[in-house]
Amino acid sequence: MNSIVYKGVEYPTRLFVVDNPEFGEEQVIRIGTYSLNSDMGDASEFGEEEELVDDQIYYYVDDNEIELSGEEICKNYLDVPLVFIAEIFG
Repeated sequence: MNSIVYKGVEYPTRLFVVDNPEFGEEQVIRIGTYSLNSDMGDASEFGEEEELVDDQIYYYVDDNEIELSGEEICKNYLDVPLVFIAEIFG
């Protein structure tokens, strides 16, 4: 599992290679947790650090959902279902 550090706290993230049928091409996306999103506060009040973190995250999922398989997350837990191809570690 990958991670992202925000204000000295490490939050788990996942990097997936996916096929996005809407665009007809492979993409690399990062999934973050709602706890990270919540700790950053209201999006309308984001500062530079929050913007930099949020710009890296494609979608946020529940903290327990980050542990699910990449295929299950991409199929059932994103705003638009994507086809999982692989996970990038490191």
